[in-house]
Amino acid sequence: MRGSIQLLAPSTQDEWRSADMLIAELEQWDIRQSQSLGFSPGEVMSTFYEDESAVRRDSTPPLGCLLLAIDGGVPVGCAAYRQVNSQVCELYNVYVRPESRGNGIALALLKRLMVDARDAGYCSMCLESARFMHDAHKLYRVLRFRERAPYRTLPAKFARATIWMEADLAES
Repeated sequence: MRGSIQLLAPSTQDEWRSADMLIAELEQWDIRQSQSLGFSPGEVMSTFYEDESAVRRDSTPPLGCLLLAIDGGVPVGCAAYRQVNSQVCELYNVYVRPESRGNGIALALLKRLMVDARDAGYCSMCLESARFMHDAHKLYRVLRFRERAPYRTLPAKFARATIWMEADLAES
C-alpha cells in the first residue's frame, strides 16, 4: 500500500459516486472475463448485477454495508454485504483496481466487513464467485470460506461457471 488505506462507508454523494464508479469498473472487468467464456454482456449484467438503487438500498445498515478503500484520497476498492436472511449475509461487489492489487486492500475490506457483519448479528457470510477468479478464491480460503451448495438459482450455463462459498463469522 502506498500510504494509509482508509476504509469508510459512503455517507456523501461524492462517496457514493466513487462506489458507483468502482462497481461499474468491476462490472466491465467481469463482462470482459465472461465474454472469453462465451457469455454475452447482457447475460452477465442481468444475472449478476442489479441496478444502482438496489446496491444503495441493500448495502446500508442495519442489514448491509458497503465499504470503500481510499488511498491518498483516491478510491481504490470496494466490497459489500447484504442480508440473505436473519442469520446469513452475502458478500458481493468485491473489487480492487488493478494497479492497487497485491497490497492487502481486499483482505482489509473483507476482514472489516466480516467483523461488521458478525457485530450486526449475522452468523455466516456466503458468496458466489466466477470460477475464473482464482486469486479471489485464495483470499476467501485464507478467510476460512469453504465451498458450499448454491443458495440461489442461476441459469444452467452460469451455474457451471460459479463457485459458492460460506464462512462462519464466529471464526472471524
